[in-house]
Amino acid sequence: MTADDRELLEFYIARGRAAYGAPFDAAWLDTELRAFVRARLPARRPLAVCNIGIGDGAWDDWLGYIVGATITSVDRDARACRMLALRQLREAHPHPARVMCGDVRDGILGHATYDVITAIGEHHDRGATRRALLDALVPGGLLLGAEVGDGATDDQVVARGDVWLSCHARTR
Repeated sequence: MTADDRELLEFYIARGRAAYGAPFDAAWLDTELRAFVRARLPARRPLAVCNIGIGDGAWDDWLGYIVGATITSVDRDARACRMLALRQLREAHPHPARVMCGDVRDGILGHATYDVITAIGEHHDRGATRRALLDALVPGGLLLGAEVGDGATDDQVVARGDVWLSCHARTR
């Protein structure tokens, strides 16, 4: 077993143990979030899409499938970046992400522009982060974000018991 194989196995085991709510809550959040984003994605293709915050990479996988093209995936965590790239390669994802490791507030996106940027739970600094993301959109581009939190307020808030999903869409 190679070092990559071992690290990937550890990643899968840890992901299987991760719990961000009861399984039903997690499935509900996933369904609501995907419906919100899918309804707002422009129908035209190709789209230049960027996701900020890789996490376990499931969102990046879904975006690549739904857009039918390679997306750009950005995270500050080198391990999250490495795992997404390795996992998509091993799983033969038809549209593997272009992975970038860094912080959008530090200019990691450079002069690249996107039709759509998603930032799910990535609002560490609403001011600087949001400005950097809006600057990376083409004119008319779309920033789609969401946060999970108790009593969140935004464009669309849905709740199931004590689990809240707050979603927003901003255009440039």
